[in-house]
Amino acid sequence: MTPNPLADATVASLLDAAAARWPGREAIVFGDERITFADFRARRDRLARGLAALGLGPGDKAAIWLPNRPAWYVAQHACARLGVVVVALNPRYKAHELTYLLGQSDAAALLLTDHLGGIDYFETLHAALPELPAAVPGELAFATFPALRHVIVDADDPYPGCHRLADVMDLGAAAALPAAPAPDDVFTILYTSGTTSFPKGAQISHRNCVPHAWNTGETLGVTPDDRVLHALPAAGTWGGVNIPLTAWSHGACLVLMAAYDPLRALQLIERERCTVWNAVDAMVTAMLEHPDLDRYDRSSLRTGGIGSTGGGGHGLFEAFVGRIGVRQGYEPYGMTEINAMAMCHRLDEPLELRKLPGINPAPGLEVRVVHPDTGAPCAPGQEGELQFRGPLVTRGYYRKPEETAAAFTADGWFSSGDLGVQDGRGHTIFKGRLRETLRISHFMVAPGEIEAFLMSHPDVAQAFVVGVPDPKLNEAPVAYVIAAEGAQPTEDGLRAFCRGKIASYKIPVGIRVVKDVPRTPGPHGDKVQRGKLREQALADFGGVP
Repeated sequence: MTPNPLADATVASLLDAAAARWPGREAIVFGDERITFADFRARRDRLARGLAALGLGPGDKAAIWLPNRPAWYVAQHACARLGVVVVALNPRYKAHELTYLLGQSDAAALLLTDHLGGIDYFETLHAALPELPAAVPGELAFATFPALRHVIVDADDPYPGCHRLADVMDLGAAAALPAAPAPDDVFTILYTSGTTSFPKGAQISHRNCVPHAWNTGETLGVTPDDRVLHALPAAGTWGGVNIPLTAWSHGACLVLMAAYDPLRALQLIERERCTVWNAVDAMVTAMLEHPDLDRYDRSSLRTGGIGSTGGGGHGLFEAFVGRIGVRQGYEPYGMTEINAMAMCHRLDEPLELRKLPGINPAPGLEVRVVHPDTGAPCAPGQEGELQFRGPLVTRGYYRKPEETAAAFTADGWFSSGDLGVQDGRGHTIFKGRLRETLRISHFMVAPGEIEAFLMSHPDVAQAFVVGVPDPKLNEAPVAYVIAAEGAQPTEDGLRAFCRGKIASYKIPVGIRVVKDVPRTPGPHGDKVQRGKLREQALADFGGVP
């Protein structure tokens, strides 16, 4: 393998190198705006000087609460150049989430927009900061947020208590930039999605993610000719760190979408000749169902990953590859604490392998599978907890020492809380969340296995399986299914479909046909709230929690 030229790089030096090597090539396309690498670096430096003029410096935290747009990445890289730690906030956060995260992260600055479509950011912000309109910009002093000094708005209109981003860009025009941060300094704090508790902020250093981005680009064969359609939220490890850094480490262009719309995505693929598209299942489904799918030329598409967050569907991966045309598509594995694309595929692998989540750990990352109760290594074919060790792994959660200690084993492995299996051929396959795994008799059963089988029925669009207490089996599976359009599946029919085709203990003891299941916004799409679904199952099917 070629030595990694970014082995000791930072986010700042990555962009410096890209601007020096490909100054005139497009780094970002956003609507009619086309930003070259040289322009990107110049914007970064202007904003870095402006932030420094506000008094922000190494170790300070700056929260970015924006939709996908060039300003997000300019601000992220300006902070990275100063050594200011980026706190990435999901644009869909509500007031209680914003209140918690601004306080927990010790954010000294908040960058936001005023609105996006029907989303009014200031309505949410004022619920968290009702005193803001009466405050003096740059002199904020809130008892609830003692660290917060600046609120910066990416909008033309002035807002009370706030700086305009355009004005900040002009503040430090003549100022010199300080020394750049070191590779082991923290680059960003990425918060877990928090479906069962308040989010935890994983600290990601430059060394955690920059060399990994270059390795990912090598694995995927990225070149300066690639154009990456990008609609995944920048608040996540995939959308905000791995995809952009991978593209820019190899001189590729990011074609940004502020919000995903399948028709707009099709138009951009054709207009920009996009070669890479990374998406979650809901995005792929929406494109497949769009009536204008075949009106647009998608022949430029080459590769991209598909992630499952909202339940997927039978044959979805095959449709991503064959129907949409992402010929070298794959399903990766990653998580906030260990980076997106922590396990990935070689693009020359057969389709049946590329559809399995995980497979090959990234360079420098070790993976093992252990018994979740004893910690003993699992034999090939035996399912257990996925654990990781290496330079991609977070150093821990910000201001959460107990949670950090609990996340690592005594011998230094990060406990993912995920279920996986190794097949004896060097492949590691993600099976599901360990806390969602059913303990049926002496078997561990991933709900996804039963769900995938149910979704192979033509009348089922999506299926979700949880466990309820059972006096004989310890736990028994029950299923909630969403019918395919125009179909009317029945419980008896679906149970009959299962008999003789899957093990008897995997056949759901109860099935409900529903319009939808509880979901919560996540950085890469809505996630199913398994905890709430299980509460519903206990009410519907009985049992004691």
